[in-house]
Amino acid sequence: MRAFEPHHPKLRIAALVIAAAGAVARGMAYLDQPDTGRLTHFVDAVVPLHVWAIVWIAAGACLVAGVWHRIVARYALSFTAMLWGVWGLSYMWATIAGDASRGWVTGSLMLTLAGTMIIIAALADTAGPPREPVILNRGGDG
Repeated sequence: MRAFEPHHPKLRIAALVIAAAGAVARGMAYLDQPDTGRLTHFVDAVVPLHVWAIVWIAAGACLVAGVWHRIVARYALSFTAMLWGVWGLSYMWATIAGDASRGWVTGSLMLTLAGTMIIIAALADTAGPPREPVILNRGGDG
């Protein structure tokens, strides 16, 4: 995440570790839970929650590995953002279907987090502002 580095060298590591902690925590929450009690409409119907737990924890581990490898960080952030997005949409759909009247609250938070992670992943590909000042060429040669 080169765009973060001009501001603070440890910001990249902090972003990855915080995202990893959230993914691992979500995975740990699903390790021994049989279902979400109809809070998610299509996610736990497709794949059992204990499998989702492994996927979430693996995503967190990849985010930690991204501390040392920029390419891994980019893909891990994108994958984890996709996970948050799919789960957010699932909570939203549960609200629309009438299974969870307040599922939209959790869904909107998850979608917000997914969007933020997409922005962080995009920043991982940028080089940041140039170190030298940009001077416009006002001459007539162009």
